[in-house]
Amino acid sequence: MTLAAQTVSSPPVVITRSLDSLKKNNNLSDWIYTRIDYAQAYPGESLSFLMNSAAAAWRKPKSATEIQAWVLLLSHQGYNQMYAGNILNSINCYEQAYNYWQDHQVNMDISDFVLKPWANNYTRLGDYEKAIFIQQKTLNYALKEQDEELAATTYNNLGISYRSIGDFKKAMECIELGSQKATFSSLILLNNTLADIYKEKNELKLAESIITKNMVRQKKMKQDQETAYWLLSSYTTAGDVQFALTNFPAAERYYRLGLQTNDQYYKGNRLREKAYIITQLGKIKLGLKQAKVALVYFNQTLNTLGLLDAKGQVNQNKIFGDNRLQDVFYQRSLAYSYLGEEKEALQNIYWSLLTRDKIRFELADVKTKQRFQSETKQMAEKAITIAFGLLEKTKQHHYAEIILQLIEQTKARILLDDIRRNQQQLSLQTRDSLFLQQQNLESAIAYQEKISLHSSGGSKYAKENSADLKFKLEYVNKKLRERYPALAWNEELNVQSILKRVPPGTHFILFFSGLDYIYTVEINNRQVQQVIRTSHALQVKQMISDFVETYYNNGIEAMTNKPKDFYDASFRCYQLLLGQFSFKKNEGLIIIPDEVIGRLSFESLITDQSYQRSIARWPFLLKKQGISYAFSLQTWINQSRRKHMIVSGNENKGFAGLFMTHQVNDKQLIPAVALEASSLKKLISGRFLIDNEADTKNFFDAFEQADVLHISTHSYLSGPHKEPTLSFSDDEVFLFELAARKNAPGLVVLSACRTADGMMTDGEGIISLSRGFAAIGTQGTIASLWNVNDDAAAKITADTYKNMLKEMKISSSLREAKLNWLNNPRLTSDQYLPYYWDALIFMGYDQQVNLPKAGWSVSSYLLISLTFLFILTATFLFYRSKNKKVTYPALK
Repeated sequence: MTLAAQTVSSPPVVITRSLDSLKKNNNLSDWIYTRIDYAQAYPGESLSFLMNSAAAAWRKPKSATEIQAWVLLLSHQGYNQMYAGNILNSINCYEQAYNYWQDHQVNMDISDFVLKPWANNYTRLGDYEKAIFIQQKTLNYALKEQDEELAATTYNNLGISYRSIGDFKKAMECIELGSQKATFSSLILLNNTLADIYKEKNELKLAESIITKNMVRQKKMKQDQETAYWLLSSYTTAGDVQFALTNFPAAERYYRLGLQTNDQYYKGNRLREKAYIITQLGKIKLGLKQAKVALVYFNQTLNTLGLLDAKGQVNQNKIFGDNRLQDVFYQRSLAYSYLGEEKEALQNIYWSLLTRDKIRFELADVKTKQRFQSETKQMAEKAITIAFGLLEKTKQHHYAEIILQLIEQTKARILLDDIRRNQQQLSLQTRDSLFLQQQNLESAIAYQEKISLHSSGGSKYAKENSADLKFKLEYVNKKLRERYPALAWNEELNVQSILKRVPPGTHFILFFSGLDYIYTVEINNRQVQQVIRTSHALQVKQMISDFVETYYNNGIEAMTNKPKDFYDASFRCYQLLLGQFSFKKNEGLIIIPDEVIGRLSFESLITDQSYQRSIARWPFLLKKQGISYAFSLQTWINQSRRKHMIVSGNENKGFAGLFMTHQVNDKQLIPAVALEASSLKKLISGRFLIDNEADTKNFFDAFEQADVLHISTHSYLSGPHKEPTLSFSDDEVFLFELAARKNAPGLVVLSACRTADGMMTDGEGIISLSRGFAAIGTQGTIASLWNVNDDAAAKITADTYKNMLKEMKISSSLREAKLNWLNNPRLTSDQYLPYYWDALIFMGYDQQVNLPKAGWSVSSYLLISLTFLFILTATFLFYRSKNKKVTYPALK
């Protein structure tokens, strides 16, 4: 990124001569320190000079003294990048310093000048989980060395991180522990953070009291560059507290004192601090309904961050990932909305989302990404509302595509990252040792996380180990991205490009479930056909949630006892979600759900209001349309790219199935599973692993070898985070363990309970086993939304395989199996209810699947083919010899 403060002048001649002399004398240590000293003296003018040090050096460090100097150089590069507001670049510099220190086993303390500022940068970026990890390392060192001042300031930083993720209890604990070790100066920092915590808890008067007393103490101190920064922070916190109290004059006074402090001691070069204060001044004007004045301040922020060109226009190519930047774009959008300039408002929210995307790409921790996704969705809803208003007002199709683009920015982005990463790694076909390190670390992380779920005693130790391993994994991933640029996927989302990659004739219904509205987008034949908006989103979502909970999650009773109530409720869901669309008979639809809509099976929705007693004749959507599901438009497109892994001559590359016909450690037979295994054996040739053979080792082997993997076992949600779990004969397999797999089947059939269900996350959807398989490369899954009826699932699953053997696509095979169930005249009346036949859904890219029929393995096919070829050849040679003209020698 390029900020305004990076325009620098060349160093004075005296510095240049000194550097040349040191280079001539091969004095690398003093040459490094000379560059560092100059950068410290002129922090706002020397960034390019300092960053060019590695290129200017004539050799690499050799001695211990030179290596120490190099660590300090990298640290100062990080500081100067942070000073100029370049947080991502600063993080990279500190990471290089840490890894250089670690790789060379340098005997020096790096807690103050590497670890602390490095962690602080992660808090600025919003990656608080990573910040806490580094801060904990710093604290452990401080406590070990009995460095109470370092411990106090580190507790303060931990308090900031915990406050930022809303864990106020831990934040307060950190402030209390830090206060026990604090000197006068560190106590000022702790009180600043304490005031911030109370502000976030909305205990504003207490926050005001603490920060006021803190500033009185500070004004008695002699100010220098270090203490002035504390005062700058105090003024900013005081302004934030007064802003929260809507005391705008007092807030503005404190903010301006902060700017004066920055100008006096840092010549205004602490750009991020300056940008934040200017944005806050703009927010005050916006609060006073002075939108035009607010825009002046917001433009000053953009200019400070180097985003405006000579004409005062935003240079989109310079947009970088920073939470200060995403906030000012969002505030500009609010100002333009107030002025009635919807197009400008929409453009600025788009830039804000683009900034967040660039931040998101740099995040490593999944929890941080999920939090980011949730915040992005809230922002995107405002943008969609503006775009929908413009669509209605102008009737311009362009705005329909913008709505689709905004929705795609909120859907399954973490899953998309995982899918792309796995595809790109497989495509590289390399034996690079870094990939081996990556796989080993991923396996080790999965093992530690499994321990933490199983063991309460070893949980803390396992979590600490897992955090260390994740830290190492991120470093390996960065090295891989540097070595293989294809892995550094960070392209800007372009909806027209996405639509061009959709096969012609494909029909999607895509949902966005917001706080105020539910938006439904219809895409057909590579075009956005229409956008529907449904009001009262919270009430609609609650209705769907109650419907699913009452009639599916709680068992069959409600559906059986009051079929008409179910019928009417199902029709209401259909009307709200699909009632305004019309579809061709038997046309295939791909549903992309959102939030609680993802727990609903559309096939069993009632499409006609007129109730009739015969359940078999009910107008289910299944009878009119073929339905499959996707996580997002982009994930569906990426899932279509996977190459089949069937290898000629190896029958295990076709089908593998694991069947638990008994409960774990129980001799009681589960007849439905035994029947399912027996039925499939009669249909398909492959590897059948039953009971004791259905263990975790064979599962992982089959997972990496088979093209179609069938799993018929118990599934449930484990632990506080509702981790989707599969049970095998010897152990459990958790969702996160799939991440370390190198290969994946093309189709996974999960004939177990609730394998398409899991923990709900805003913007990412349901974290299910189905999603886990998609993340590591599976093109599609057949999974269940609720506790399946064993007999029905076994029958429908077997019929699905029969249909796939007829070369029908997966979703069509499943649909025909469900229709066969409904057309079976031998069922009882209740068995026609959707609870029995509609638990299984297909999610992913639809296609035909090559399955060898029972008794006809690949080797059998090969033997028959060779036999046929031999007979054909022999026949050909026979007839050739019979018809060949024979010439006899002439008789004499």
